Amino acid sequence: MDRFETTPDDSGNSFAEGLAQVSGAVELSGSRILLRPIVSDDLAAIQRWRSDPEVTRYWITRAVPTLDDLHDWLRENERSGSWTWLILDETAERIGYINVFGVSREHRHAELAMMIGERSRWGEGYAREALAALLVYLLTPADASGAGLHKVSLSVFAENVVARKAYRACGFREDGLLREDMWYDGRWRDQILMSVLEDEFLEASSSSGSVD
Repeated sequence: MDRFETTPDDSGNSFAEGLAQVSGAVELSGSRILLRPIVSDDLAAIQRWRSDPEVTRYWITRAVPTLDDLHDWLRENERSGSWTWLILDETAERIGYINVFGVSREHRHAELAMMIGERSRWGEGYAREALAALLVYLLTPADASGAGLHKVSLSVFAENVVARKAYRACGFREDGLLREDMWYDGRWRDQILMSVLEDEFLEASSSSGSVD
């Protein structure tokens, strides 16, 4: 893991008091997974996942991106300060990715979206393990080599009960319901807003011994 620099944010506070500014790539790991920043060579795998209707069943958009689209997406993430991680399993196979975006330095919160694109890895706990490893980093204080966030949020389709269960296991709580928020497959779908605070994640980790 590269070092963290403390520089002033927009409110005049330092990142040590709020959000850490990461210099270079940050790799994270669990017992079976490795998270590393996405590079251009990973985009073909992401395009394949995004082209699979079963994989994108609960994704926010079903539009199939071209490789050029994904290169633009990666550059935009870098420009905007969003963080993208590829998820690799214990055999170093690419199995999914995570995007952390909407990062607020002042309020110390961000949103995330996660996809396990390899269907052969579904139901084996990889999503939960990757999420737990990421949250340890995101919700650890900046002066303890974390990102220094206070809150991480996401949205999930109400009918995606498997994902909601995994999120709750990592300390996420349901904040509210967006009724008939998305038009998919000829009908309206509800979305659930969920979030986890740094102390809630610590509580979830302590109560279960581990969230991996």
